[in-house]
Amino acid sequence: MPLIGSLLLSYWKPLALLALMLLACGYREVLVHQRDDARQQAAQLAAEAEALRTSNQALTAAIDQQNAAVAQIKARADAAVNTMAANAAAAFRAGAATQVEAQHQAQILMAAPIDASSGCEGAIRWGNAQAAELSSW
Repeated sequence: MPLIGSLLLSYWKPLALLALMLLACGYREVLVHQRDDARQQAAQLAAEAEALRTSNQALTAAIDQQNAAVAQIKARADAAVNTMAANAAAAFRAGAATQVEAQHQAQILMAAPIDASSGCEGAIRWGNAQAAELSSW
């Protein structure tokens, strides 16, 4: 043991230097390993980001396509609503004209003379005389 102690006392500086060099090499290996892992992770994240960018572009294109389809459906629905409104307005005008004509004919019939003295036979004669006009309803 005294031999080891005397060797340590006489060579402590080179041994300390050797220990520092070994420690520095070990620390360098740790740093190189961490750097390589960080580079690998950065490359992986860059690839994932590119995949997400591509996916986002595809999604944007699909959204644009769907928006165009929705706009086309809305345009057709608006055209159908306008057509239905025009048809309803035309039907209303036709119905109003028919109503006016029916009211006019009703006024004529209410004012038509019926021979009350002859009873039912007079009403039948009047009906036969008015048959052409009454059948046009």
